[in-house]
Amino acid sequence: MKKSSLSLVLVFCALIISASPVRQTASPARQADSPVRQTASPARQTDSPVRETDNNVPWKSFIGHPGVDSILNTMTIREMIAQLIWVPAWADEKGGNYRQVELLVEKYGIGGVIFFEGTREMQVDYTKRLRSISRIPLIIAQDAEWGTGMRLREVDAFPCQLTLGALQNDSLIYKMGAAVASQCREAGINLNLAPVADVNNNPMNPVINYRSFGEDPEKVAEKATMYMKGLQDNGIMACAKHFPGHGDTDTDSHTGLPVISGDRDRFDRIELLPFRRLTDEGIGAVMTAHISVPGLDAGALPATFSKKVVTGLLRQESRFRGLILTDAMNMDGATMTFPSGIADTEALLAGNDIIEYPTDPVFAIEEIARRVGKGEIAVSEITDRCRRLLEAKLWLESYTTANGGRAESGDQSIPGEAPAAAAGSSTPVSIPSSGHPALIRDLYAGAMTLLENNDNLLPLGRLDRIRIATVSVNRLAMTEFQRMTDRYTNADHYFIDPANEQGARFVMSKLMDYDVVIAGFCALDQKPAGLYGVTPALNNVFRQIASLDRAAVIWFGNPYGVSRLDLTKKPTAMLVAYQDNSYTHQVAVQVLFGAIGASGRLPVTVNENYPAGTGIKTPGNIRMQFGFPENAGLSSERLTGKVDSIVNAGLDTLAFPGCQVLIARRGIVVLNKCYGFHLYDSTEAVTENDLWDLASVTKVSAATPSLMLLDDRGSFDIDKTLGNYLPWFRFSDKGDMVMREMLAHQAGLKSWIPFWRNTLENDSTFRRGIFSDYTNRKYALQVTDSMYMNRHYLKDMFREIRDSPMGEKKYVYSDLTFILASEIIESLTDSTIDKFAPANIYNPIGAFNITYRPLEKYPAERVVPTEYDSLFRKQLIRGTVHDEGAAMLGGVSGHAGLFATGNDLLKLVEMYRRGGEYGGVRVLSSDVVRKYTAVQFPDNDNRRGLGFDKPLLRNDTLPPDEAYPCPSASPASFGHSGFTGTFIWCDPDEEISYVFLSNRVYPTRNNSRLSDLSIRGKILQAVYDARID
Repeated sequence: MKKSSLSLVLVFCALIISASPVRQTASPARQADSPVRQTASPARQTDSPVRETDNNVPWKSFIGHPGVDSILNTMTIREMIAQLIWVPAWADEKGGNYRQVELLVEKYGIGGVIFFEGTREMQVDYTKRLRSISRIPLIIAQDAEWGTGMRLREVDAFPCQLTLGALQNDSLIYKMGAAVASQCREAGINLNLAPVADVNNNPMNPVINYRSFGEDPEKVAEKATMYMKGLQDNGIMACAKHFPGHGDTDTDSHTGLPVISGDRDRFDRIELLPFRRLTDEGIGAVMTAHISVPGLDAGALPATFSKKVVTGLLRQESRFRGLILTDAMNMDGATMTFPSGIADTEALLAGNDIIEYPTDPVFAIEEIARRVGKGEIAVSEITDRCRRLLEAKLWLESYTTANGGRAESGDQSIPGEAPAAAAGSSTPVSIPSSGHPALIRDLYAGAMTLLENNDNLLPLGRLDRIRIATVSVNRLAMTEFQRMTDRYTNADHYFIDPANEQGARFVMSKLMDYDVVIAGFCALDQKPAGLYGVTPALNNVFRQIASLDRAAVIWFGNPYGVSRLDLTKKPTAMLVAYQDNSYTHQVAVQVLFGAIGASGRLPVTVNENYPAGTGIKTPGNIRMQFGFPENAGLSSERLTGKVDSIVNAGLDTLAFPGCQVLIARRGIVVLNKCYGFHLYDSTEAVTENDLWDLASVTKVSAATPSLMLLDDRGSFDIDKTLGNYLPWFRFSDKGDMVMREMLAHQAGLKSWIPFWRNTLENDSTFRRGIFSDYTNRKYALQVTDSMYMNRHYLKDMFREIRDSPMGEKKYVYSDLTFILASEIIESLTDSTIDKFAPANIYNPIGAFNITYRPLEKYPAERVVPTEYDSLFRKQLIRGTVHDEGAAMLGGVSGHAGLFATGNDLLKLVEMYRRGGEYGGVRVLSSDVVRKYTAVQFPDNDNRRGLGFDKPLLRNDTLPPDEAYPCPSASPASFGHSGFTGTFIWCDPDEEISYVFLSNRVYPTRNNSRLSDLSIRGKILQAVYDARID
């Protein structure tokens, strides 16, 4: 860095740190290369118009600061002019235009750089280099209307402004502004050329359109103001564009000169309203437009060059005291009016402070300097503009230097919402990049706009009573909306290429067989030039889908495109998702299934049937949502990294070959992650579609909820005896056992019985007549794929239970109660547990992938293997139950035998958390849920509920390494663990649902590392530790 450059940077730092003025040097300002030698300091001169001192701009405390004049004293006229010239830059793999920009910064001292396409990493490096050679801190600007992802690759992109226009909660837009400010800081940007304040009242607008908040001036003003405040409260200058309003045109100013018609009254009511709101609220910059506005200037000059528009209307009448920027001067809307250099000078004369993207920056500097030399531009015009820019730069530098990364002053809580800190706090909202996906998801979710909902099709009701198909239009591979549908229900998936008429007809013939068809229209066009993607072929497909009895259409595109559809027959339901990406695909499906309520309203008029403001509301939180930790008041930085660390420690120590972790809070699934492989030496990675042997989690997933349901119906009473329900036990020493005690594991029953060992002879061979390697009516109970048990031997097994010795009435965990529970359920319902539980519990809540005997429904590769059984079955157990007793019972029992995907098991846990209701279906009464999940015999030092496990008594007083399941689990929480390495837990107080699935018994059950490392409990504790609200 040159000495002069370093000295000016140090002056800036001094001004920021101290409010005292920088002492001027005795020597006159450096003017050797100036075309006009000044006779006085370039400080404010007598012929300069008096500027207001009470400006509502973010740098108001720096206005009139004498230290700024001390910096001006060191500058020549050319250097001041150069500060007003901002040039483009590209940070891409081809090297961009580094050398040209570096030369302009180092040799000429230009004041700013506007970055276009590139990568964030390269832009950060590029910015550092430019800053290091600049005598005065640079403005680093970017068009980041929907975040820096608008220009930079591999960066989160926020929704476009038209999507945001559908939101009914504008505080989310403030949060987006804060988040985009964070993105800008990370990329070295201090000026965001956003928001777009144009009112889009022309559907054929080729350049504004989806970049506008909509057609209602008041709503555009409110939303743009929220965005601006989110940026500026977090130290990033905002710039409203394109003054005086670029919305009502079908001409692109990049390629022509748009003419905006209308008189002054119309401009005051529509186009100017958002800009005035923004200038009144303190926006730092306004960009002028290359548009002709005869109603404001009869000379028909583009607004950029109109003194009536820029100086008269914006600077004087609107009393705007911030920076006025031109749009890019290389656009045809500017170049077709004046040639290079001349255009830049004319824009300056009109009242613009900053010339953005001149076609020849050096010539622009020289031409403006020449006009100053001729007296056509007053020296004061240059110094005042440069002073305004330096004041703004001081504020921007102060943000990071003096205030520790906070904005300067003022009430910066989220407008319309209490801030994260105490109400009334002046601390800006800071949203780290880890929280951006959650905010993006909330923005899209709030924008979902339902145009049709005939027969109240949405949200979809009982999923076990309808056959559902999805069809992706314009995509021929599985889409995200189809994958999300699979998380809610079993559906068949189809694909249509509208150009393939024969293929489309074939698919349509298939769709006729379904009760509900979900059709996603993808790969559309946001712009009118492409007719919004609505081709005749696509319209034909839409017409056929709309004619189906019950079709729900998701329009992943610009709402203006809906006006081009043949709506003679409207679909039963139609949802506008505005954009086509993974976020919109996921939240749109969640709206259909009632996880998220539809609340958006059209920001523009589509046609007479769908005017602006149209939007049907639907309820939400009926089923699980899918989101990110921050959506549920958790920190993703604390949660995800911690869970990964805990699980990876388990994988590294061979505690299990693979696992799946699912965490939900407040009904939102925030983590659904698979780790490792099915086997240590396998290439089969764990996926979320895998089914796991639940082992003893079966007790609270099949036997217990079935008994709870029968209790609700009045068929089962926990205070009656076993003999009351199973007469063949009535005259045994177990006949008087009370069901409450049995379900709480304190009736005196043995822990378990190794039934298979009693089938062996002394030489370890099986006794004759018990097992066969083929099946028939006699050998009907499948133990493995090549081993079948004599069905008459069941009597021997139950006789063993009946005749087993009794113990004291104290807590002893026992499988036997739940083996008998399945018999009780059958006696009360005339249905076996493997039929009763799916029909009455799983299917009504859409948990279709919880099942006994999975190989009857699924291919073996979807079932995660458990142990290599070297003693009894002498094979790797895959698809049949690991527990030997359950295997001998034909794979169906109340203590073990159940298999499930993690996603569907979590639905069951969520049903418990919600007090017995899920998916709009009341499965269990809240009273019976509370009864069964409460501790039953605490005075007997028994922590158990009825079937359910509970935290240790006085858990919160125990050392952390002794607490169970973890130190922070509330007394109201409950769950269960499984021998194969499974675990579920539910905490109604903290609204947490948790599922852990592993096959820790592979290759042997003697592997205890999962418990030794307390992996399941540590993950649960990580959820509590990640709470941020």
